[in-house]
Amino acid sequence: MQSRPKWASEMMLERRAMTAKRSSLTALAGLAALVLAGCAGDGTASPGVGTVAGAAAGAGASRALFGSSTSGMLLGAAAGGLAGNMTLDRQAEQRRQSDAQAAADANMRRQLEFERQRTLQQEETRRQIEEQRLFDEWRRQQAR
Repeated sequence: MQSRPKWASEMMLERRAMTAKRSSLTALAGLAALVLAGCAGDGTASPGVGTVAGAAAGAGASRALFGSSTSGMLLGAAAGGLAGNMTLDRQAEQRRQSDAQAAADANMRRQLEFERQRTLQQEETRRQIEEQRLFDEWRRQQAR
């Protein structure tokens, strides 16, 4: 059986479907790239990177799911931004706080070590002065 020729409207519908599939694949690839970029590093990215990456990923995912719906993309961006903030940005902030606490602890340990060394030196100086005083007293007694 021979197939009938396609109408122009049918060809346009097929092209739209192919374009939508490509757009969805592009959006998903972009989403994956943003997620990987947001997770890369040691958690010390600039503040807001997780929020921005999440919002972009959410908008891309919403576009893939709901098409060109502006409200769907905005809701997806809001949800993605919130998720990015809760995961990546909070982790980075907690890392910065723990690094600051570790630096403060190291400074405190250095200060305590300095105070201990100073006390030891004062005690050594006091002991040497006492020994010198005793030696001078002994010499005076020997000179009599």
